Amino acid sequence: MAKSIEFHFELYENSFVNDPVWSVQASSAFPAVSIGDRFEHRALSNVAWSSPPSKGQEFRVKDVDHIFWEVDTHIGHKLMVLIDLTELG
Repeated sequence: MAKSIEFHFELYENSFVNDPVWSVQASSAFPAVSIGDRFEHRALSNVAWSSPPSKGQEFRVKDVDHIFWEVDTHIGHKLMVLIDLTELG
């Protein structure tokens, strides 16, 4: 019998060492995220950003990590995305 897959997304600001600023679980995979991608933060109004972008700044993806695990009931995939403030340019 095939196992189900759980998909997790965790968003980090400044470092993977800190707790994620936002996380979510879904029943289908998240789209690909690449280093250098622009990250639009304004739709996540419930996130307490440590330093939100000011005029002339934006969030960019700095690093991406994938974690996989398998347990008796399912397979898990966690997409961890690290964002950092950059100057527009």
